[in-house]
Amino acid sequence: MAYSLIWNEGVLKDLKSLDHKTARSLVDSVKSRLAGDPLGLGKPLKGIFKGLYRYRHGDYRVIFALDRADKKVIILYIRHRSEAYRER
Repeated sequence: MAYSLIWNEGVLKDLKSLDHKTARSLVDSVKSRLAGDPLGLGKPLKGIFKGLYRYRHGDYRVIFALDRADKKVIILYIRHRSEAYRER
């Protein structure tokens, strides 16, 4: 059974800052691939990001949390790899 996707409010802002082609590619990839197998495609993060996962899409990272009980993937933010792991 596929996971349902929940997009954090800030993700829309992240996507709007990207060119249309890149944003569309990221959204399509998350919907088709990540929703189907988040544990197989996502990598657990360490340190201050412990408990979160990342999905790599080219030079971009999709940072997400997982609710296994309710089968939900919560997309927290999308950033370029050079900025993805910086504290905000």
